[in-house]
Amino acid sequence: MKQRDKKQVKRYAGKLLNISLPDLDILDDIKDKELYKTARTHDKSKTSFKAGMNLVEGRVTEIKSNYLYIVEVEGETRRSSMSGRLKQYLYKSQALAAVGDKVSLDISAMPDSRIEHVLPRKNALIRYGEGSFQKEIVLAANIDQVIITSSWRMPIFKPGLIDRYLCIAAIQNIPAIIVINKIDLLEYPEDLEAETAYYKQLGIPLICTSPVDGTGMEELREKLKGMDSVFTGHSGTGKSTLINYLEPGLNLLTAEVSEHNEKGKHTTTQAVLLPWSFGGHLLDTPGIKTISLHADHKVLIPKVFPGFDLYYPHCRFRDCSHTHEAECAVLQALEDDKIPIERYDSYLSIYEGL
Repeated sequence: MKQRDKKQVKRYAGKLLNISLPDLDILDDIKDKELYKTARTHDKSKTSFKAGMNLVEGRVTEIKSNYLYIVEVEGETRRSSMSGRLKQYLYKSQALAAVGDKVSLDISAMPDSRIEHVLPRKNALIRYGEGSFQKEIVLAANIDQVIITSSWRMPIFKPGLIDRYLCIAAIQNIPAIIVINKIDLLEYPEDLEAETAYYKQLGIPLICTSPVDGTGMEELREKLKGMDSVFTGHSGTGKSTLINYLEPGLNLLTAEVSEHNEKGKHTTTQAVLLPWSFGGHLLDTPGIKTISLHADHKVLIPKVFPGFDLYYPHCRFRDCSHTHEAECAVLQALEDDKIPIERYDSYLSIYEGL
């Protein structure tokens, strides 16, 4: 049998050498090296070398894709793309911009417009992805208050989820209002009083609502007037129903809660910024079945958990975890019945989960 011709392969026999890369800040200044693109940090994205731009300030009202945005400028909306320059940098968050972000828009090539800068945020409602890196997922930016929406039944009231949202709001410096919806399903008022007494004692605004009979709806409307508010909370708690009651023209989709597992169905599929007819804006976000904090927040939870700010300054140790330390003011308050055991168990669940 004829022997097959062997393919001649050229092998490199040179010596491998260690290469010393320059500092990352230097890499940012090498504009013509595509190899270094992913090493550029987002801090340098503020510098632009384009000429002839006509920049106006706008606000992102909706995100169509990671590179296509709806931006409101002086009462008019524009479909705008993201500058190619901004795509070349590393960002902490999953998306380059979020609903509510203020941006600089280049309108020199109208009707096309392009986002050239994402302006600094005063705050943002952020949740974190699963896994080791916990990438930021920004739900909304530049907001005045977060409306933490729960329901009394269908799905059942879950104070532990409210505690998580209150911790997140405190860490991200966003004032919070608790709304307990579907109050028309309440059978025993004393149960509601027992579940909400702790939050009321702390002075956290709490409104009980029902779009069915109108309970609390005007009180909620007053809280929303002139404010940029984000509605968030567990799926199925009736956020879209509340919004439709307050602003019937929006006609947001609603869905029934499953009778089998009392889990809500997602009707809001993406965040959107909408103006209220009575002043202010609504930032409607998809319901979240599970919301997670960042692992780095573990050291903050003992200080921001609802009500603990009254006690932790009196703990013996500055880094007290309120779990086992001597002379812990929180544990003493628990023993004195100033903190309900249910709230302390909720704290342990959040703290140990991180």
